[in-house]
Amino acid sequence: MRQRGFDAVAEYSRKFDGFGLTRSNTAVTPQEFREARALVSIAERRAIIEMKRRIEGFAKFQRAAIKDIMRKTREGTTALVFKPVERIGVYVPGGRAPLFSSLVMAAVPARCAGVKDIVVCTPPQKDGKVNPFVLVAAEACGVNKVFKIGGAQAIGAMAYGLDRVMAPVDLICGPGNAFVSAAKQQAAAGGTRIDVPAGPSEALVIADGSVSPAFVAADMLAQAEHGPDSAAICICTSAKAAAMVAAELERQLAALPPGSPARQSIPKWGRIFVAKSVEEAVEAANEFAPEHLELLVKGAGRLVPLVRNVGAVFVGTAEAFCDYGMSGGNHILPTGAAARAWSGVSVQTFGKLVYVDELTGAAQRKLAAVSARLARMEGLEAHARAAEARDANG
Repeated sequence: MRQRGFDAVAEYSRKFDGFGLTRSNTAVTPQEFREARALVSIAERRAIIEMKRRIEGFAKFQRAAIKDIMRKTREGTTALVFKPVERIGVYVPGGRAPLFSSLVMAAVPARCAGVKDIVVCTPPQKDGKVNPFVLVAAEACGVNKVFKIGGAQAIGAMAYGLDRVMAPVDLICGPGNAFVSAAKQQAAAGGTRIDVPAGPSEALVIADGSVSPAFVAADMLAQAEHGPDSAAICICTSAKAAAMVAAELERQLAALPPGSPARQSIPKWGRIFVAKSVEEAVEAANEFAPEHLELLVKGAGRLVPLVRNVGAVFVGTAEAFCDYGMSGGNHILPTGAAARAWSGVSVQTFGKLVYVDELTGAAQRKLAAVSARLARMEGLEAHARAAEARDANG
């Protein structure tokens, strides 16, 4: 990518997307936005707006809670100031399920953080057009720079830029397949910030039999539907509850369309375990560190303080609501045990904290000697002299 630029992106677009990418057809045109608008019904457009409204409501609440902090003493001040990144790239998968919801999940909190420039990359359909729902969602979020680039090549294009087409971004956000995830990791190693380490989707449900096994099975299948490598795990607190969930899972699985990825993922990655207690089940969840944790148990709220490692917790409710922002939360979350150290996407994802230090002249003179001593202890003579200069020239 760095050496061949646009030629490399065009080659992989032909190879993997069957699209003849040129500099003139890479960006979605205003006409294509208009055509997409005409293909989306009023009810569908309203649903997208409702999702955006709910995500935006909580994102604005987050931004208002992020306060710059300052400590002032007689010697000066030390502050931490929130600054948004300037330019981000959003990747929107466009294969079997074009996830326009992920575009909203990324663009809305980015705008609320203060990001000025947002570009979107998504693979084109077989007709060379971008999925109309993706374009309508982009418009709803105030994004008009959409490029018909998919896969790992899209990540490279956003990270390194494309001559005369796209400038490099500071941060890349959005889910994708294994190749997209690997490309994001490589981009991060090269200095481009990414949102979260993300791989196949996963859900862990803790059930004690107090919630209908039909709900438990439906929620497991919802996550398994994301792809053939998506994990759906349930930990029950009794063998009876486990048997009921297993039977319901088999019944609902058989009712799914033949092409559903859940038909592949459940036999490979679907598991039901039995724990001695809900507390033991939560501790197992902390070890697994799942992307999604559903607490479908009696008095679920009391367990939340015990949860340490998870992308998002759902207290007595279905994760599917979060997938569409109904609570205002975000579905771009860490997977593969990355929740041990990473958070899901939020307004904070799109900003950074900048230190602002100020010392009075008197304080600099006072602190020169000790600073110089510490510098020489580390063998850094120029540092020591820089500190001493403030004393000598005070």
